[in-house]
Amino acid sequence: MTLFGLKIWKVTGHSMFPRIPQHSYVLVEHWYFFKKIKPDQTILINHPQYGLLIKRIAIIDKNNFVWCKGENASSITIEKLGPISKKQIIGRVLKVFLKPSLSQL
Repeated sequence: MTLFGLKIWKVTGHSMFPRIPQHSYVLVEHWYFFKKIKPDQTILINHPQYGLLIKRIAIIDKNNFVWCKGENASSITIEKLGPISKKQIIGRVLKVFLKPSLSQL
C-alpha cells in the first residue's frame, strides 16, 4: 500500500550490504519525480532483466540515463546493469530500517 507517495519495501539479497542488510526494510518515496535525482542517492528500480533492485546512483550521463551500482563486491556490476531510464525508477530510498539482531532483543 502506498500512502502519500511513500511505501515500505522489504530488502532481500546482499547487494547493498553493509549499508542495507538483507531482511531490512526501506521507506521509498514514489513521488521522486518532483525532486531531482542525483549521484549517491539510493533508488528502487524495476530492471527488465533483474526485476526490483535497490541500487545507488553512480552517474547520470549526458543522455539522462542513470547508471547504478551496489555496495557489495558480489553485487551485479554497473556494466551488467547497464543504463537505467528514468521510467524504470520506482522511487528514492528515504530511510532504512535495520532488522534488529538477536543481541538487541
